[in-house]
Amino acid sequence: MKLVLLWIALCLSCMSFPAPLVAADNAKPAGYVQEAAGEVLALHGGQSRPLEAKAPVWQGDTLATKSESSVQIMFSDGTILAMGPESLLVIKEYVNEWGLEKTLTNTMRLSYGPGIFRAVTGIISDRNPGAAKIDTPLGHIGIRGTELASLVTAPAQAGGKPFGAALNDIFADKGNAAAGLDSLLAVASASVSQEAHGHIAGSKNRPLAFTDNMGKSVDMAVAQGVTVTRERGVSEPGPIPQALETSMPMAFINYEANIPAAFRSILGGSPGTDRNAPNSGSFSGTSGTSGGSTSGGRSGGGRS
Repeated sequence: MKLVLLWIALCLSCMSFPAPLVAADNAKPAGYVQEAAGEVLALHGGQSRPLEAKAPVWQGDTLATKSESSVQIMFSDGTILAMGPESLLVIKEYVNEWGLEKTLTNTMRLSYGPGIFRAVTGIISDRNPGAAKIDTPLGHIGIRGTELASLVTAPAQAGGKPFGAALNDIFADKGNAAAGLDSLLAVASASVSQEAHGHIAGSKNRPLAFTDNMGKSVDMAVAQGVTVTRERGVSEPGPIPQALETSMPMAFINYEANIPAAFRSILGGSPGTDRNAPNSGSFSGTSGTSGGSTSGGRSGGGRS
């Protein structure tokens, strides 16, 4: 009998148990939540989970914020991303392996749905400007070491309901949130008719690029922005669009938020690439480098 039990134990010890579903696309988290206010969901592999401070996010995750909610995430390369209320985003691809030989193979690709977003780029785009991109419903952004803001205007209706109401229904129906969020993201993104993007701060030698779905590409210097419509494509660069400037505080970046413990030995105390650079330009309007608060109640001096 003892021999039988020993044989069973040895068999069990040799079995390879599957990793949790959320980690299926990558063995390591892409990043961690620094701060969250209100209700935030992540969808992965047909399952949804709530996101709170210190929770990991993974390649392949779809993220959503409810009304009066917001979230700030730090990726392993130091990129900081803030999402304001009623915002949808997909982490399509994220690879960040340490070592100089990996510099040209690391990559980050995000996809914005409707919402308000702020980002400060990190090591991936700093070392290889072509390696970081953000897809939007009306084009894509080439991020080359910068602080940027985006407003992707939600359609008035999505699935026969106001967009905000449809999103709130998904948060209320947690048992079916995954299917509902996938459907809403597809329907709403296909109906987006207008976007606004701005180059808030960063290196003057690295403009922010936007290419619309018709193939037109423009570069934005610091303190410049563009509007994009489905019918006309991207505008010529000009001042930061008023709609974007008004919305930016809802995706406030708190630079005082704690650096995730897993990244402290690598990133130290200065994540991002440009926020303290002495030769960086900056937008003189609403800025993530000063105090403020979001509609979700997150303050500039908070700690996660």
